[in-house]
Amino acid sequence: MNPVERVLYDEITRLLDRLAVSVPDTSFDAIRAANPTLRARLEEAEATLAAQRAGLLEGYGRWRRALEDVENLWALAAWRSAATEEPAEPASALAA
Repeated sequence: MNPVERVLYDEITRLLDRLAVSVPDTSFDAIRAANPTLRARLEEAEATLAAQRAGLLEGYGRWRRALEDVENLWALAAWRSAATEEPAEPASALAA
């Protein structure tokens, strides 16, 4: 589980804990069935929540790939820099 997934999991767990305390002992299905308008709004809100979660995870994936790209480019730059530097010792040994 990546750091963003951990945060989102903690957030949803806290939400469920709050709901468990505030929603009466009747089942969620019974509450939804009693009010079709509320059911539709809950489904819409839950779909929005799921879409936002997916967007955050997708964005985090792009973030991680961008971090890797920057790291790889700096590693390539360091490697090229080291490759173009000529060591003084071997050059003088060849001259001798």
